[in-house]
Amino acid sequence: MRSRKKALTGWIALMLIFPGLLSAQSLKPVAAGARRDTSPRSITEPPEWLSAGMMEWGQGGQLQASARVVRLMIGEPGKWQLPFSVYSGVAQPGSNASLAGGAGSRTNESITWQLYSPWSGMMNVGFEGQKLCSHWGPYSAIRLVFQVGERVLSGYRIGALNDPLAGRQQYLWNHYAVIGCVIHTGAWERSNPKNLGRGWIMVRGHLSYSAPDQLRGLFSVPKFRGLYGGASLGLGIEVSRVVHLRAGVCWPVYGPEWSLLRSLTQFSFQYNWKP
Repeated sequence: MRSRKKALTGWIALMLIFPGLLSAQSLKPVAAGARRDTSPRSITEPPEWLSAGMMEWGQGGQLQASARVVRLMIGEPGKWQLPFSVYSGVAQPGSNASLAGGAGSRTNESITWQLYSPWSGMMNVGFEGQKLCSHWGPYSAIRLVFQVGERVLSGYRIGALNDPLAGRQQYLWNHYAVIGCVIHTGAWERSNPKNLGRGWIMVRGHLSYSAPDQLRGLFSVPKFRGLYGGASLGLGIEVSRVVHLRAGVCWPVYGPEWSLLRSLTQFSFQYNWKP
């Protein structure tokens, strides 16, 4: 069974690293006139399978590779709709994940970072979307953004030297919600103004919850709240076939008991196969 898990993890890593790296939702320019695409998709258009992804680097060497497996719309075509997405990913603990505790157990500090990244987890299922609040040009606007869902995080069980389960991979069920606003405008190369992209700044609040009983097997802390929150500030620039980068910092306002970090930094490279 353990060999099968390792093989599955290896295949997921290959799928994530070679096809591409989760895009935050596309911030489409504000069109004059109609604000919503109400036309049905052509039956010949391919489905959005593995159409977007992200490779995230966190402080301490943490690495998270995520891919959007599928994206669907739920609601009434032309009236209201809610984007439903499924993400899959793998996490690398980082260079500071040395052996500790006993019986080959490892540090789970990377879980702190995963709690505040809305695209983290071996499996991540939820709703994400945006709503136009105000605009002052075809490409400049402020939007409300949100993401809510369920995900499965992974860590390593801690224990004494004589504990046969110590050091083995353990899964953590996590509920999360993110809400905030983004201001975006146009971005382009000086020599090629026709290839118009966007630059943006985003402010968000983060909440996540995991059952304390599940956390006890991952950290040597006497008591857990289970509910954690924070705030983040992110910057990004996206120009097709040129650059697609973002960076951000998160402040754990109501952080986990096992971490003393006052801030979490993140740098990521994204892709999106669809315009």
